[in-house]
Amino acid sequence: MTNFLRKALGIFVEFDPDASQTGKPGGDSLAQKFPLSGPKTVTANITAEELDKFELHFSRLFESSNLPGPDYFEFWKMMETLEAHVPNEKARIGAVFATLSIQGLTKDKLLETATLYKGMVEKDRDEFDKAADDKAKQEIQGRVQQITDLEKKIAEHSQQIQQLTLEITSAQNSMKELKGQVSEQEQKIASSRKGYDVACQAMITKIQSDIQTIQTTL
Repeated sequence: MTNFLRKALGIFVEFDPDASQTGKPGGDSLAQKFPLSGPKTVTANITAEELDKFELHFSRLFESSNLPGPDYFEFWKMMETLEAHVPNEKARIGAVFATLSIQGLTKDKLLETATLYKGMVEKDRDEFDKAADDKAKQEIQGRVQQITDLEKKIAEHSQQIQQLTLEITSAQNSMKELKGQVSEQEQKIASSRKGYDVACQAMITKIQSDIQTIQTTL
């Protein structure tokens, strides 16, 4: 892609930071832009700012590729210049053609070069589509892959969270059961200790009583 075309396309796909800021390819301007608005053009679906950018883009494209001698490009520029003075299109066409024919322009050359400029636009469209696709691959597909990776990671973590939640619930139930067992065992041990202490004291008391009885009897 030529530097010009790369800069020109930059106003649409932001190749050139300066161009994207000024809204003009390369940051400079043309004396006359190629108008897109008109009775035979369809521009209702774009804004005035976008229309201005496209007009500037195609004007620079034509100027950079202008063929030697008078042709469709010069014909168009003169048509636009005289529009305010000669509003009737047919009369204006006749006047412009008569003027340029003195410089060597013929009807065949006018039609031939108009076709050539049309081909330039079609080629420019192909270049733009390729540039937009490359930009999409660079700026979009990588992010789409990141989104996919993050979705996968979230799903994995969600599954881990579910598993951990089940394990936590199971552990809590086990803890509750163990605490109940601990309380039960503590009560049993306390009861056994109390019973033993009573029995032990009773045994000691009996033995002491027996000792006294033996001493006094024998």
